[in-house]
Amino acid sequence: MKIKRTLYLIAIISLALAALVPAGRVSAQGGEYREDFDDTSLPGWEHSEGILIADGTLQISPGNFAVRFELPPGKSLEFDFNQSGVGALIFRYAFSPEGEYALIIHDQAIVLEKGREGPPMPLDESPWEGSSEEWHTVKIQLDPSGQTISIDGSVLISTQEEALLPGGGVGFWFEGEGTVAVDNLIISGLLAPREGEEEKPVPGIVEDQPPEPTPEAAPDDEVSVRDLITELTSSQATPTDLTTFLINLGLSVLLSYILSRVYVHWGSSLSNRRRFAANFILITVTTTFIILVVRSSVALSLGLVGALSIVRFRSAIKEPEELAYLFFAIAIGIGLGDNQRLITVIALAAAILVLGIMRLFRGRQADFNLHLTLSSGGSAKVDFEQVVDTLKEHSTQMKLIRFDETDGSQEMAFLMEFRDMKQLQEAKSALQGLTAGLQISFLDNKGIW
Repeated sequence: MKIKRTLYLIAIISLALAALVPAGRVSAQGGEYREDFDDTSLPGWEHSEGILIADGTLQISPGNFAVRFELPPGKSLEFDFNQSGVGALIFRYAFSPEGEYALIIHDQAIVLEKGREGPPMPLDESPWEGSSEEWHTVKIQLDPSGQTISIDGSVLISTQEEALLPGGGVGFWFEGEGTVAVDNLIISGLLAPREGEEEKPVPGIVEDQPPEPTPEAAPDDEVSVRDLITELTSSQATPTDLTTFLINLGLSVLLSYILSRVYVHWGSSLSNRRRFAANFILITVTTTFIILVVRSSVALSLGLVGALSIVRFRSAIKEPEELAYLFFAIAIGIGLGDNQRLITVIALAAAILVLGIMRLFRGRQADFNLHLTLSSGGSAKVDFEQVVDTLKEHSTQMKLIRFDETDGSQEMAFLMEFRDMKQLQEAKSALQGLTAGLQISFLDNKGIW
């Protein structure tokens, strides 16, 4: 702390005496609110887990905050700070649902902003070079026509406003590297509430009036405090809108289903394409969800990179075409997770168009789904040409892959494609009609669809 030992002891005694006095109302000008941050429990303050009270100062590490709500308006605000490292100290005051001011103290400049909903509105800024590891005093003077901000006695910002915000809570936030220490927060010249407003008790206020009983806080006040904390803690990234999430999730299901149908009907893989394509929807939806979660957080993104380095597919990819479609499903999930809906839909449409053109120019090639083996011998030996004619009549496509014949036996193997089970049954009956001793064996290749 900057004060001497004697002043330090006086401050402790004053705080101890103030704690014995019940919280009162501010009904006249001239009151004062003081916070020396000597109580490690920070009574009356809302704060994040990274806040620490050490040596009688408020220690704020990067990404953390401490805020005190429902303070009455005052004529001036003052506090000391000591920053180590590179970063920005953000001091919010007149903090209420009606609006707020934000004084941002950078390494080489200070900026004053005003806002509540939507982007903040810059009011003024000024260059300032503060020495690291040294204590500085910030003072904000408010009057009906504007406000004046000074650091270490030097006026840096002076604004003119038609109507100042009515006042409210105060809060500290730090972004950057290192830490910042805050001490000796003083709000002086506290004003009486405006006409029509209910007076609220504020612990720690020194006033001229005798204390009165403390009324209980209304439930509506608790809701507003919770809303303010939620907004304050969402500084790094705006949470994903629920409507956006549902739209992207629905599109991921629809586009992955279309991709699976394209793979089933136009793919040329020898494996069971229908079973493999059933995984596309789950992969795409999972990827969309992961990207929606990590896209707004650098830390989560880096964690995902580390996780992917130890995760790999445990099921073997038998053909390059399977891997290509799998990556396309993942790409759809990444595109929708990053809200690139139009680009993702166009990319899928272009891929389907290219595949259709390639299939058209390639012509209709064999897309076999069953292995057929025919065995006959002796007097039941069947003529090869009869078998071929029969199969051509009762199948979509056929291809001879093996033919063995000896004096007493004959064996033929074909790759066959059938539209449905009815066509398969007709082919089997026609083959059995050629000879009574014909042995027929069908072996599944990719399934019939």
